[in-house]
Amino acid sequence: MKKLVFTIAVALGLNNYSHAQNASIGFTAGATFATYKSSVDNKTATSKSKTGFTLGLLSDVPVAKSFSFRPALNFVQKGGVEKESRDKLITTFNYIELPLNFVYNTSSKSGKFFIGAGPSISMAIGGKVKYTSTAMPELNNEADIKFGNNYEKDDFKTLDAGINLLAGYNFRSGFLIEANYYSGLSNLFINTGSDNSKLHNRFVGIKLGYILQAKSKKK
Repeated sequence: MKKLVFTIAVALGLNNYSHAQNASIGFTAGATFATYKSSVDNKTATSKSKTGFTLGLLSDVPVAKSFSFRPALNFVQKGGVEKESRDKLITTFNYIELPLNFVYNTSSKSGKFFIGAGPSISMAIGGKVKYTSTAMPELNNEADIKFGNNYEKDDFKTLDAGINLLAGYNFRSGFLIEANYYSGLSNLFINTGSDNSKLHNRFVGIKLGYILQAKSKKK
C-alpha cells in the first residue's frame, strides 16, 4: 500500500509541478541491460548482463536558455545473471524510480541534442530469483525476493539510490531517443555486526518516447 501511495504522490507531484512551470510532459519505453557488483568475504565479482524493460513519464522544465530540469517517474527492471558451468542464477529487481536530471540542450535543424546527469532514488516493488541447473534439473527453483531492513526476514533493502547519466535527441515532432547509465551508490545487502558484504546495481537503458509540447502562457 505504501508503495502505491508513493507512486501516486510522485506522479501527481510531477503533473502539478509541470503545469505550474509550463513544462513539457512526455513518456518513454525501452530496454534495460542490468548488472550488479558484489563483494562478499573480500571477493569482488560483477554479474553478467540481464535484459529487462522500462517505461515511464517525464517532465521537461526550462530553467535557462539551454538548460532544463527533467524529472521522471519510471518502472525499471534491474538485476543480473550469474553463470558457472551448467548452473545459472537470474536475479530480477523491479523498481519505481525517480531520477532528477539536469539537462543541457543544443539546437539543430530537426530538433535538439541533450546531455545531463542527476541523482536517482528507487523503491523496490518486487523481484524474483530463478535458479536453473542442466546437471541437476530437480534443483531448479524460483522464489520471490523480500525487501525491507530486517536481516532475518528480508533479502535486500527496499531503497536504492545512485547517479544517473543520460544523453539523447529530441525531434521537433516530439519523438525522442535516449540512452542512460545508472550507477548505484546504495548497498542493497542488509548487514549486521562486522559483516561488510556489498551489492550495487548498475544498468544501461535505451528508450524511445514522445514529448507533448508545452503551450505558451498567456500574458
